Amino acid sequence: MTVLTENQVTELCVFIENRIEKIGCDHSLKNAFDWAEKNGINKADLIDVLESNGGFCDCEVIMNLPENCSLEIESGNNEIDYKNPFKTPLNFQQTENKIYTKALFSSSEYNDNNYTKNGELLIPAPFGFKPKKRVRKSMHFFNGTESELPSEIGIVKEISPTNGKEFAKRIRDLKLESLSKFSERDAEYYLSRIEKIEIEKPMGTHFMEIRGISGTKIDLKIHKIIFR
Repeated sequence: MTVLTENQVTELCVFIENRIEKIGCDHSLKNAFDWAEKNGINKADLIDVLESNGGFCDCEVIMNLPENCSLEIESGNNEIDYKNPFKTPLNFQQTENKIYTKALFSSSEYNDNNYTKNGELLIPAPFGFKPKKRVRKSMHFFNGTESELPSEIGIVKEISPTNGKEFAKRIRDLKLESLSKFSERDAEYYLSRIEKIEIEKPMGTHFMEIRGISGTKIDLKIHKIIFR
């Protein structure tokens, strides 16, 4: 699908350049979003196409967007991996009888790309899972364990002490399509990434593509978020 025509790309860059000359760039896409609202362009589609062309803030848009062409969202090719659906790193070593006391929950404080109820327990969606609400293509997401809807950000909260086996069973017992293959190993990796993070800290998730001699592999990452 075409997001921006050749003329719109030019108009967007001129609009942003005029704004930046007056007030500078605050390292966000504020001016791009203002232009999109004035011209009826879908914000989520715009983010996808800008980020895929190196436009992560207004000044990067005018520097990196290609000229003399229309911009489209590339079709994804994220096939579900039935042997390792959550892409838990193959080198992750489980710890027998390890007890964990923290997990991730949704928060109404973070509204962008968040369709969950406030306070839902969050689990990363498996690789290739199609979200039930529109999120920007460049991000991965957590699924709420009540709504099965996506959220970009999770907040660290305390939970009753548990181990990977108990936690994985708890999640599978919810009978949600996206979490039906959540294994003890997946649970331990998820919990281990959170256990040392402070309460109330925001975390995100993404898939990292790693190229090596034997080919390309994709690993799940769960990480702290720092807002600029």
